[in-house]
Amino acid sequence: MNWYAIYTKPKQEDRVEENLSRASIEVFNPKLRRKKPVRGKYEQVIQPLFPCYVFARFEPVKQYHMIKYTRGVSGILGNQGSPWPVGKEIIDIIKSRMTGDGVIVIRPDIKVGDKVEITEGPMAGFIGIFDREMKDKDRVVVLLNTIEYQARVEIEKEALKKR
Repeated sequence: MNWYAIYTKPKQEDRVEENLSRASIEVFNPKLRRKKPVRGKYEQVIQPLFPCYVFARFEPVKQYHMIKYTRGVSGILGNQGSPWPVGKEIIDIIKSRMTGDGVIVIRPDIKVGDKVEITEGPMAGFIGIFDREMKDKDRVVVLLNTIEYQARVEIEKEALKKR
């Protein structure tokens, strides 16, 4: 059996996952954890990695019609009645980047000594040098160069962009 991409109605990914799982169909609905501004503060939110899409493993000849008319499904990617398979290696790559709680966390690929720019918060726009990661893994130390003074600042890693 192959994996196929299912196009869902907006914000119906979890509903489709639940409905198809009840029908004994293997479903993969990858989630992404990131910081997002909520009412003026940055909070951790979990949202679909691919909004309006989930992946399902099924036999098109037997289950196409049932999946297409599942509540929350808009369609199946492919030609009429003939879905396009998604390579197992793609699903495996996505799964390999998931943490223990089944969520993908995207962190910038920044190394010690890299020149970085702060992209959010009160220090947005400042340029500095990436110094080190802290135990929390979400916080880092950046050396900021200002006029005649070098300051160490602890900041969220997601608030940085490599220059």
